[in-house]
Amino acid sequence: MNENEQFLQRLRAEDEIKRVLQLYCRGVDRREFDVVRGVYHADAMDYHGTYNGNIDGLIQWITRRHEGVAQSMHLLGNCLIDWRGEDVALVETYCVAYQRLKPDDGVSASNVGLKVGGSGQQTQVRCRYLDRFEKREGAWKIANRVVAYESLLLEDAPESPFAEGMQMATRGRDDPLWGLIALAAPHHGRSLTSKK
Repeated sequence: MNENEQFLQRLRAEDEIKRVLQLYCRGVDRREFDVVRGVYHADAMDYHGTYNGNIDGLIQWITRRHEGVAQSMHLLGNCLIDWRGEDVALVETYCVAYQRLKPDDGVSASNVGLKVGGSGQQTQVRCRYLDRFEKREGAWKIANRVVAYESLLLEDAPESPFAEGMQMATRGRDDPLWGLIALAAPHHGRSLTSKK
């Protein structure tokens, strides 16, 4: 492989790794936990703070935790990839996660690990994802993740300031995203819901 081919291979791998990170965020925010599972290798480990363990346990923990989360939005920032051969990369990605927690119903608050008041609360978590990516059977996926927390902002959630009739995000199949995907169904390019 010449230098140009190696450069193009790295660019392709970098694009695939960043797409995996984006799919993770989409999966959590839209409650598509099968998508979240798909970004990890089957034997991967995740050290998420209050959950540390395998991927089956992570999916159970996230599913239970997000019963108490009314809205969720992950934003990714700096992404530094340190190559450790052709099939291994160490990836540090900055993240800010905004979440609106449901009012305390006796169940939701305990799932998120916070005491939530009457109108709910808004959180802003600043963290970094420290990932070991491995390419196996042609696919880049997370083999090991550590979430390094930087800070947390927590405040009472105000009533919605949006005017009636505005298109609002949801965490299910009634989110506007799925209308866009339906429009793109005959499209033959890259899928909006997978790595292909």
